[in-house]
Amino acid sequence: MNQSFTTVIEDILGRTVKEETFQLLESREIKTSQVSSRFDDVIEVLTRVFGTSAQVLVYKTVTELYKEYSLRTDFDFGGSLIDQVALLREKVVGDLLKPKNYTSIYP
Repeated sequence: MNQSFTTVIEDILGRTVKEETFQLLESREIKTSQVSSRFDDVIEVLTRVFGTSAQVLVYKTVTELYKEYSLRTDFDFGGSLIDQVALLREKVVGDLLKPKNYTSIYP
């Protein structure tokens, strides 16, 4: 999720805004490495800064995450994205799915 979030922020808002966004998260004690584990907090900070436009960033992050696992994104823009992340987490753990860019540490 960290990579998907970083990619979406930079693609949509640009490198400078991405860096400012991560500095803002850091000021709220959310490290870049904690985006996935504290995604609810990230959403809250983004909503305070970007208003309802933050929903676009969250939606794109979740759809990118689904693409990474080669899964269809068959959910609505207005639906609960946190629930979609939870469903994906259950599917990954249950099915032992690996992302497209997965490289094994074993030869």
